[in-house]
Amino acid sequence: MNIDTATIQRLRDALLENGSPRPDEPATDQAEADSTRARAALRRFAPFAETMYLMMMVDGDQNTSELDSIRGAMRILTNECLGDDALDDIFRRCGLNVAEFGVNHCLRDIGARLSADRLDRETAFTLAAAVALADRQLLKQESSLMHSIAEWYGISGKRALQLLQQV
Repeated sequence: MNIDTATIQRLRDALLENGSPRPDEPATDQAEADSTRARAALRRFAPFAETMYLMMMVDGDQNTSELDSIRGAMRILTNECLGDDALDDIFRRCGLNVAEFGVNHCLRDIGARLSADRLDRETAFTLAAAVALADRQLLKQESSLMHSIAEWYGISGKRALQLLQQV
C-alpha cells in the first residue's frame, strides 16, 4: 500500500498550523516534556490512526505492509511523537472494539471525539480516503465505509467530494 506522501505532508502542515503537538518545543525537564508531548499526540492523533485502521480492515485483508504504511503516515503526521508501540496499541484496541461493538459504534465514538474541530474531521476522512485509494482501486466496502465516515464525522456529501478530489 502506498499512501500518497504529498497528501500526508499537506495534512501534517495543516495540523501543525492548527496546534498539533510540536516535538521541537523547548522544555525544562526533557523526560517530562517527552511524556507530555506523547500524551498530547496520542489524544490528538489516535482518531486519525483509528480511522485509517478501520479503512484498512474493511476489505478483510489486513497485512503487514498496510500496517507499516499507516505507521509511516502517522510518523509523518506526528513528527515522530508516536512510536510503533503506541500505534500498535491503538490498532489492537480498535480491532477489539470493532469485534465487540461493530464499525458503526467505532465511527460514532471517533466522530464524537473529532466533533469540535472541522479540520480534524476532514483530516480523518482524507486519511481514510488515502488508505482506500492507495492501491488505485476503490472496493465497494471501502466506498461504503467512506460514506459512513463522512456521515458520522459530520462531513456533507459535497465537501466529501471536494476532499476526495484533493487526494
